[in-house]
Amino acid sequence: MGKVPIEALRLRHAGMQPRRTHFEWKSENTAGRLQRHEVWRHEYLRQPYLLGTADEPLADRFRDIFVNQTELGNNGLIGLLPVDQTDFMRKFTHLLEEYGARGFERPPPEVIEAARAPLRKYFENGPPIAKRIFDGYTAPESRFLVKYGRREFLAPMLERGRLRICQASYYNDDSHNAAVRDDEITRTFCFPTWEERLQGLTHVPVQSHRIPIDDDDVRVALEMEDYYLLSLCDDVYYRMPTDFDADAALIIRDPDRFVQRVISAFLLAHPGWEPMFGPVNYFDPYHDYDAWKRPEMSKPFGYAYQREYRIVFRCPRTLTSDLTPEFLEIGPMGDYAELLSA
Repeated sequence: MGKVPIEALRLRHAGMQPRRTHFEWKSENTAGRLQRHEVWRHEYLRQPYLLGTADEPLADRFRDIFVNQTELGNNGLIGLLPVDQTDFMRKFTHLLEEYGARGFERPPPEVIEAARAPLRKYFENGPPIAKRIFDGYTAPESRFLVKYGRREFLAPMLERGRLRICQASYYNDDSHNAAVRDDEITRTFCFPTWEERLQGLTHVPVQSHRIPIDDDDVRVALEMEDYYLLSLCDDVYYRMPTDFDADAALIIRDPDRFVQRVISAFLLAHPGWEPMFGPVNYFDPYHDYDAWKRPEMSKPFGYAYQREYRIVFRCPRTLTSDLTPEFLEIGPMGDYAELLSA
């Protein structure tokens, strides 16, 4: 995995100090007027949380940031999101400093190539399929939800209100494509170890445990009970049909009525289960440790571009058997939803 031995850690940390000193000098001599990227660079040099990270997870982080700072527009072209719209450009700048400390002017070519690869799938069969699905469509001005999927499944959902809800563990299956496949049961958090290692420590405290350090950061995987999950999006996003192998999109113009009907139908079959709903919280495994408080409603930021809205049901008791997909009947949706297809 290209781990970081203590000798490399010391050398890289020492190499950062002149750049940190430069930005501090510049700030003091220009009345604090650093450019935004310089503020971000100094911020990282003061607290280089990725300094002890192995090469492979560092490359994974670069890919996640690269994918999320880009967007597939309604013109069918890939572009960059505005810098002020997300926090990803700040994270990207931190990565540039870290790769600089490792002797690279920019991330290695193979890292950049791997980051670009997920974007190619939108054009494998010509223009993105979303161009055909949403051709000439004007989205509602008020709040709405979108369910992306195959027309053969979305049509019965619109006409009769018949929908399938799956257990979270269902998505951790190799038969799903990369955008759908995810471990929805486990949330992994990363704890930097560079400071402890520079101090000669061999363990890092995590909650009430002392976890040994091994030339890398500490990753703690927290596992939850299985639960039921219905996934939607909060807007029209041109990447989603390709990601979910969809040829159609169900536009739900009254989200509140839809959510209420889903919850009512589920609780009728499973009294006492706890419903949760709303936008997913996308967390940074290196910073957002509070995400464990509602793990069913949180995901690693690598999926942030999907802007998921989910409805979740959690069992109040310890499960005694495996969950399986179920069908819910919520009544016809024709008066508050419409189906678009390629």
